Amino acid sequence: MPHSPSAPSPVDAGSKVERRRAFLAECRPATRRIHAPIVDLTGARGHLNPRGLGHARAFSDLGSLGQSSVGFDTLADYEAADEAGRAPYGGAEYGVVQSPEAEAVCTKFARLHGGVGAIVCGSGLAAIATVLDAFAPKVILIPDGIYFPAWRYMSEANLAETGRAALLTYPAGASGAEVGALIREAGRTFAPGETMIYLEAPASGTFEIPDIAGIVDEARRAGIRTVMDNTWGSHVRFRPLDHGIGIAIQATTKYEGGYGDTPSGVAVARDEADLARLRRQLRIGGHGAVSPQTCTRLFHRVDSAESRLARHEAAAASLMRWFEGKAVTADILSPARAASPHHARFRQYFGAGNSLFTVVFDEGLPVGRIHAFVDALLLFRVAESWGGHVSLVLPVHPRRDPASLPKGAMFRFNAGLEEADDLIADLDQAARAALP
Repeated sequence: MPHSPSAPSPVDAGSKVERRRAFLAECRPATRRIHAPIVDLTGARGHLNPRGLGHARAFSDLGSLGQSSVGFDTLADYEAADEAGRAPYGGAEYGVVQSPEAEAVCTKFARLHGGVGAIVCGSGLAAIATVLDAFAPKVILIPDGIYFPAWRYMSEANLAETGRAALLTYPAGASGAEVGALIREAGRTFAPGETMIYLEAPASGTFEIPDIAGIVDEARRAGIRTVMDNTWGSHVRFRPLDHGIGIAIQATTKYEGGYGDTPSGVAVARDEADLARLRRQLRIGGHGAVSPQTCTRLFHRVDSAESRLARHEAAAASLMRWFEGKAVTADILSPARAASPHHARFRQYFGAGNSLFTVVFDEGLPVGRIHAFVDALLLFRVAESWGGHVSLVLPVHPRRDPASLPKGAMFRFNAGLEEADDLIADLDQAARAALP
């Protein structure tokens, strides 16, 4: 849609710092504490947590602190550790692969998910890549709403000369029967051991939920491994292994760390054989080089994930109610809303929401006005990722047939840990500046 010449011009970037500072002066203390370090994004180099928030700043004096070499008293001790890939002190025989702090995180997340063990990687995508490479399926069944970087990794590696997996796509809100039909289609060419079913629920940006139980039943009958990206719900809202899924993946950059400063991802296995393959691939691929400081933050921060998720959910609900009353809103995509076609499955599997929702703006609203509205926001930052303490907004561009998507422009909101009334006041002032 072309930019409307009558749309308000963007707020002058040079004035926004002062406008934000004045706005924050009227906000509640909790909101001011979050935003005080980042009034000026240029000064903070775009980082939303430059000073470090939370209760995990102190690190053990005995921590590895990112050292690459792990020492041994004898050659025999080293050779035994090299054979096993693990040091007697905890962690791996080579510090870049896994530190003792990383091992502590893996033990904790395995317990939280009800698994036999876990691996931790440098990002959620690295965890996804490690899982895919560990099992090297020849065909992967994926939802059409899959996290874009995961699809990009799968599709760009899917070159004839590499022998990597073929991709078969099912609808993000598919029934078990729909996926069962795709399993049978794949079975005409590939053996069950060569096939993987990949789930992500709810789907990225549009939040459809498939029939998880039906898909797992179809996979079990066919003898096919299942893997799920569980980042949306965290272990707090959903534990995939309890539902028969073989491997759970989470980008622990999100709710587990909570403040945007724990770039990492975990994969938790349901059985020992799968865990052994994941650990071996971690050693081969080198994705286990996660900062011990990050691991320490993650180890402590995850304990407050449930209470933070409750705050995120309450704030998101307040923001959705604000958008519901606006003429510019065509729809709000969130399975937590009773009006959502995926609400029944949401209640069945997750029971409670999180920080995310997507606003579909009226298709008659000029895109320039929507952009001016977003640019006028003072507390919501334009940024990727989500699940942290700062509220965010970003356009949604699903990689799907446009005919299957809403007609208006879509923007995803992450409700942070600021006071909800302050966030609503921010929406109000931006709407007065930019929307009809």
